[in-house]
Amino acid sequence: MNGLQITSSPGIYALVLTSLKPVQLEFKRKLYQLNAGCYVYVGSAKGVGGLKARVSRHLKSEKKIRWHIDYLTTGVTKPVCVIYAEDRAKECVLVPRLESLGFEHPLQGFGSSDCRERCTSHILYLNASPSDCVRLVEEAFKLAGLKPQALKLRC
Repeated sequence: MNGLQITSSPGIYALVLTSLKPVQLEFKRKLYQLNAGCYVYVGSAKGVGGLKARVSRHLKSEKKIRWHIDYLTTGVTKPVCVIYAEDRAKECVLVPRLESLGFEHPLQGFGSSDCRERCTSHILYLNASPSDCVRLVEEAFKLAGLKPQALKLRC
């Protein structure tokens, strides 16, 4: 992933993932059944290396489980696209916009354990094609007043 064409600036991002079939996921010592479809994980990258460092880590399929999203990015789902904006906004600005566009929360508390905005989760689901999902995520960025940039992935 060293050649990832994304900025090292701080920003906000949405990792669009897809699963072609239902999968089981162990999270917080419980087993969950996830439907086939499109998943979107929203996050922010404010630290060293910015967006490039954070997204590069998410795209590695082999890594130590450190964050909730690692449960999905270690072979359970396939990354399709990263939509991001160079902005100091918190990822929480995207959650209500995605909800208003029909996305739902499949796992309460997933990715939002340190959320001060009281988001239900930072992982959202939509039973849609990856292209429709990407289009709607870009729309959510615009609704939040952000200028989205998309990085299509060949994973």
